[in-house]
Amino acid sequence: MKQFILVLLIGLTFSVFAQEEKTAVDYNNEGNEFVRNKDFKSAYESYTKAIELYEAEGKVDTNLIYNTGYCAYKTKKYDEALSYLEKSIEFEYKKAKPYIYVAQVKNKKKDYAGMEAILTSGLEKYATDKNLLKLMGSCYLKQGLVFYNEGNKIKKAANDSGLNVSDPDSFKAEYAKANSKFQEALPLFEKSYKYSPKNKSTLKALNNIYTTLEMADKADQIKTELDAL
Repeated sequence: MKQFILVLLIGLTFSVFAQEEKTAVDYNNEGNEFVRNKDFKSAYESYTKAIELYEAEGKVDTNLIYNTGYCAYKTKKYDEALSYLEKSIEFEYKKAKPYIYVAQVKNKKKDYAGMEAILTSGLEKYATDKNLLKLMGSCYLKQGLVFYNEGNKIKKAANDSGLNVSDPDSFKAEYAKANSKFQEALPLFEKSYKYSPKNKSTLKALNNIYTTLEMADKADQIKTELDAL
């Protein structure tokens, strides 16, 4: 009798463990529920477990891979997000969306060259996607601001130095340095304008540069567009 009870208990124990063992589908569904509740951290953990189980079976779930990348992005796991989202691009899943999130990750990491590269690839396939175009405009704006801000610093330092009175030639030379920085910024701002013509920051920067470089006609055109927004 005691042996029978022991066997029964062992059988029940194994039965409980079997019931508690989750499948890839279980983890995927669990992750989906976490997403619905905006618990992206828990969703990411469940999704990665689902992926591990699918990989052990030699299976690929493209929707799961994209969702995992999205949750990684939402929880600021940017390196992990890139891994999954770049796979989504390889699978051509969700069309422009993985390109958008990869570009946003590159933006967060201040990798503007990488951001430009992925957006260029995305726009080759989805040339009219508004989000890709807007991001590309932002990408060129941020690259241009590097030179633009340097130019403004040089100009401000010259104005604060008193060189305009004590040494006018040196003062003019400093302004020339500033203008050379504005010249470097200009083509980047013009590219930003091409992709995102209603970006107020781009329009303001362009208006300032055109005015500073005495390109009056273009400055007036941009001012008109800025006032119309």
